Amino acid sequence: MSMRHFARPKFGASRVLHSKARGLRVGHATRRVALVVVALGVACLGLTAPVAFAAPTATTPSTLPPATLLEGNAYTRHFLDAQPIPPQARRVVALPTPLPPNGDFGDSPLIRQDHHFYLLPMSVSVDQYVRAHLLKGEKVTETGSGSAPNTNPTYNLGVSRTCVSPYITFCGVYYQTTEAKNGEQELRVDVQVIYLPILHVKMPTDGVVTVTGYGKTSLMDGSSDPASVVLSHHQALTLRTVISNMKNLGFEDTCMEDSLLLKIDVTKHGKAVWSATADVCPGALVITSAKSSPILDARSCPFWHVVATFFAAGTAKATTEAINGCADSQYS
Repeated sequence: MSMRHFARPKFGASRVLHSKARGLRVGHATRRVALVVVALGVACLGLTAPVAFAAPTATTPSTLPPATLLEGNAYTRHFLDAQPIPPQARRVVALPTPLPPNGDFGDSPLIRQDHHFYLLPMSVSVDQYVRAHLLKGEKVTETGSGSAPNTNPTYNLGVSRTCVSPYITFCGVYYQTTEAKNGEQELRVDVQVIYLPILHVKMPTDGVVTVTGYGKTSLMDGSSDPASVVLSHHQALTLRTVISNMKNLGFEDTCMEDSLLLKIDVTKHGKAVWSATADVCPGALVITSAKSSPILDARSCPFWHVVATFFAAGTAKATTEAINGCADSQYS
């Protein structure tokens, strides 16, 4: 059996949101569901929202608010229902020979995923139909085939899309087919969506804002060679703006390998009123304040662009180089 290999997210070598070969039978791989969610789906996919059979799932526990999960599930369902399916295919509840889940990412509290099952004549080429009817902005990113003992070969087609929404950082579609009985073939279609809404966190700027970066980071020995900068009011306002546009990560995973990249401290009359730390893995900006302790997705490119401007040349090198690992749209 051969396995597919996918690129992992740039932030965090051991991050829970990791690309994961699923052991598929594959060869080389070349209710607050608010109206705004429906609007996002229509804007991104260009279709009206149809009815789905079942809700998408988050495969591991998440601390994202229930409303956020529902919104992400609604978007995922709409995204799946919009994908091109040959007209000869008929939707079924289960397949005679179950096909395993397919996707770029393994189980993660960030992933919204859903699937549909179909049966259709063997004479229909799913590959050709999908390629001829891709939605605007979609492209085929992988194909593969393979086999396992006592099973028919499987054929796979992967499609990626850069969804037009500030809340979506990944959209992927995965088609699997295999021969069934009576001249038919099975078709499984999976989708994966990373839906992270913007929290609009407001960093206070009426105190002393100090940012600390590091010249060196080590997974074994931690971070060293710190450099601290007290921000001007203008710099603090700029930092506040980019933080307010960062997405909700919703959890902080415990990574086997990690190091601290950045600290932000806000003090007022000598007392700490707000702080934040950014790490390599899982790529989180963990905020501590009297009102709340949100966890933001620290892969934001604008955030690291702004942070890099605070430090003099040659200082906090490990921190300023974090811009090389940002990823605001599709993971690659």
